Amino acid sequence: MTQLLLEIPRQQDLDLLLTLFKRLNIRVVQRSGDTIGPEPDDAETAFILAGLPPKQDFETYLREFEESRKDKPLPSRGN
Repeated sequence: MTQLLLEIPRQQDLDLLLTLFKRLNIRVVQRSGDTIGPEPDDAETAFILAGLPPKQDFETYLREFEESRKDKPLPSRGN
């Protein structure tokens, strides 16, 4: 069994998804509230758990990430 947690900002989208889930015979458990678990104790942990905002163009992000991971030419070496 796979469980998913969805954050759906618009009520119209939620209604559409609930209709689809009902048609596909998928059990839905709705939770209300903003927090799922306990709040982190310190600001650093909260910052890490918040994560980065979603990327619109993941391919561009991946390309930039791979480029940043390559070794840079050093002036003291004969590259």
